Amino acid sequence: MYEKYTKGRLLFMLLFGIGLLLLVCQMLKPDRIFQTKENYEQAFQIEKKIVTSTSDVPKLQPHVLEKDENAFLSADEYAILCRIVQAEAGGEDAAGKQMVAEVILNRVSSPKFPNTIAGVVFQASGGQYQFSPVGDGRYNSVSISGQTKEAVLAALQDGDVTNGALYFVAAGKTTPDKLGWFENKLTFLTEHGGHRFYK
Repeated sequence: MYEKYTKGRLLFMLLFGIGLLLLVCQMLKPDRIFQTKENYEQAFQIEKKIVTSTSDVPKLQPHVLEKDENAFLSADEYAILCRIVQAEAGGEDAAGKQMVAEVILNRVSSPKFPNTIAGVVFQASGGQYQFSPVGDGRYNSVSISGQTKEAVLAALQDGDVTNGALYFVAAGKTTPDKLGWFENKLTFLTEHGGHRFYK
């Protein structure tokens, strides 16, 4: 009976040890990092949770984005960036979408703004979100197009065509007062499609 008890105990300890080892390996597994266009495209096939409310914003590690082949984002950051670009520039062409993505990335790299994609996209000031689609719910309801994904990739991998823009406004869709703030307080850089870009 003692021998039977010992064998059962050893079997339990062995199975427990294997389970614990698997758990530790899973915890140590690094988050998916997508470093090249090919890897980003593979990410499209991976079922990832897309943040749909500010309460679901993932805790992202601070980093500085470099706009070259070594640029990197986590899958969650990439999803947030695609979603805000779709919400803000869904009616723009590929270049217009890329420029909006570049404004987000420029803010991440600027000491004036939060240093994560989520921090920039969900930043609020005076009770208002920096990006209106977050406040009015459009951020949650958009369907991300293939063109938007490609535009975000281009923003990550190509040079910044906005010349460092940190702000943009849809001139034809805003009030004269709000447009006046952009014109009077900021430096105009360029215009593309329905958006004007400022620094």
